[in-house]
Amino acid sequence: MSITTKTKSIVSVENLKTYFYTEDGVVPAIDGVSFEVKKGETLAIVGESGSGKSVTSLSIMQLIPSPPGKIVDGDIKFHNESLLEKTDKEMRAIRGNQISMIFQEPMTSLNPVFKVGDQIAESLMLHQKLSKKEAYEEAVRLLKLVGIPEAERRVNQYPHELSGGMRQRVMIAIALACNPEMLIADEPTTALDVTIQNQILALLKKLKEQSNMSIMLITHDLGVVAEMADRVVVMYSGQVVEQGDVFTIFENPKHPYTEGLLRSMPSAEKRTGKLYAIEGVVPNPLNLPKGCRFAPRCEYATDLCHNEMPEILSFQNEEEVRCWKYSERWES
Repeated sequence: MSITTKTKSIVSVENLKTYFYTEDGVVPAIDGVSFEVKKGETLAIVGESGSGKSVTSLSIMQLIPSPPGKIVDGDIKFHNESLLEKTDKEMRAIRGNQISMIFQEPMTSLNPVFKVGDQIAESLMLHQKLSKKEAYEEAVRLLKLVGIPEAERRVNQYPHELSGGMRQRVMIAIALACNPEMLIADEPTTALDVTIQNQILALLKKLKEQSNMSIMLITHDLGVVAEMADRVVVMYSGQVVEQGDVFTIFENPKHPYTEGLLRSMPSAEKRTGKLYAIEGVVPNPLNLPKGCRFAPRCEYATDLCHNEMPEILSFQNEEEVRCWKYSERWES
C-alpha cells in the first residue's frame, strides 16, 4: 500500500447522476456520486458488477451512449472547469490527450482491421500534430516503454496477432501516447493470468511515478487495490457507500458492505473451510429498496435501514460513510 501527500484536485465529481431511460423504466446507474482525484495519486473505485464503476468513468469521459443514457444532475470538473459545459470539439481535445482511458477488454477496444502502430499514431497525429513518420517512431518508443519486445516488428502487426497481455500493453501505450494528466484504467488486468497481471500493475506504478500522473483505477480485486491505491471509493448500487485512504479502509472499514468485501478476500489463512461470501445480489435498479440499498443483504440492518436512505457522514482524514450505524438515530 502507498499513500500520497499530493492535495491538488485534478478531477472533481459532484453529486453526479447518470440515468438510463429504457422501455422498462428509468435506471439510476449513478445516483448522487461525489469524489475527487488528486494530483499524482491513485484512486481506486471498487464494488461488485452493477455498482456503477464503469458508468462513472464513461460519464467523466462524456462517452455515455445517448439515448438511452443521460447525465441528469451534478457536475464533473477538470481543473475547476465543468466538462459538462464543454462542446463535443472541446471534449475531443481533452479525451485521449489530457484524460485517457484503458478500456476493459482490449480485444474489442482495439480495431481489428488496423495495425497497432496506426492506432497508436492516430492520437499522436491528432493531438500532438506529428507527421505520420514521427508518429510511427513515437509508437515504436511507446511499445518499448510498455515492455513489448521487438517493437519495430510488433508495430506493424494486427491485434489478433498479439497475446492478451500484449494487447493490454498496446492499450496502455495508446492511453499514454499524449502524456495525460489522468489515466482511467477500467479493470486493466481482467482475463490476464497472474504473472501478466503483476507485470501490468508494476508497469502502471512505474509510469505513474515517472510522470506524476493521476490514476483512477476501476476494479473488483481488492488485492490490486492494496497494491496500487492511495485512496479508495467503495460503490454499491450506483452510490458511494464509503471512501477514505487505503490504510483506513483496509484496517478499519466502517460500512458493512466494505467489511463484507474484505472478508471475501482469499488469503493464506483461509486455506481450509468455506470462503466467506456476501449473501444476496445487487438489487434490480428498476426496483430499488426504499431505504439503504444494502439493507436486504446487511446483517446489521434495522427497521430504520429498511425504511430510510442514510446520508453521507464525514469523519477525520476525509473519510466518509453512508450508514445509519454511525448516526445518532441508530439503535442496535
